[in-house]
Amino acid sequence: MKRILGIALLATVCSVHAQTSQFVQLVPTTYLPKDANFSLGAVALSMPKYIGADDRRLAVYPMFDAQWKNGAFFSAISGLGYNFSKDPSVQYGLRLTLEAARDESRSGKLRGLGDVNTAIETGGFFNYNIDQNYSLASSIRYGSGTDHNGLQISFGGRATTLLSPQHRLSASIGANWANTAYMQSYFGVSPSQSAISGYAQYTPSSGISDIKLGASWHWSIDSNWSLTTGASVTRLNGDAGRSPFVFQKNPVTIFSAATYRF
Repeated sequence: MKRILGIALLATVCSVHAQTSQFVQLVPTTYLPKDANFSLGAVALSMPKYIGADDRRLAVYPMFDAQWKNGAFFSAISGLGYNFSKDPSVQYGLRLTLEAARDESRSGKLRGLGDVNTAIETGGFFNYNIDQNYSLASSIRYGSGTDHNGLQISFGGRATTLLSPQHRLSASIGANWANTAYMQSYFGVSPSQSAISGYAQYTPSSGISDIKLGASWHWSIDSNWSLTTGASVTRLNGDAGRSPFVFQKNPVTIFSAATYRF
């Protein structure tokens, strides 16, 4: 039954073109209250229509999270994977993630560029919790883009302040490096795309594609319900920012998520 539920949730996420996070966000297995821990909910977002767009869209996605004391996890944020570490200060392992689709129909400014389909990426992660307030994170993901050979490597950090037993503030920073295949899929313009779209041909190189700053407020309403609200701003960097169809180099995403833990 749990396997069927997981497959159904994954299919739902794929159908709405959701995307897992750059970084794995897990409760250390030592602190998990049960052998199997689950939560369900929904998140509402205001975000650009595509990376680099200057027009926006509203979206609502399902949220789900499952963590087991043996190290397995499956969630909308962290993907499907396994944490091999039993040390609460260190987390490392393997995972599968989703890279969101970019549909040509989403914006008139993508006309002639074609679709980039949702991709399942394979990869790994390493997190280091300095203490309960500060942590470092890293990940590597492979399989995105039109030919499924895009590679991304991310590094970041998070700081958390507990205002009260019910309220917590967090701030984060992250940088993402991408190979040429990824950059060409999401920011490049091939000769055939140029002929249809009218954009000049563009071949970006590998490099730091973006740097992201984020902040959020988490409210534990009771032992089951919680609400998280926040925003992030991304700086499209280097060749990504110079793409001919990037019209906003500093896109902002605003979100609010409600979850129920059981």
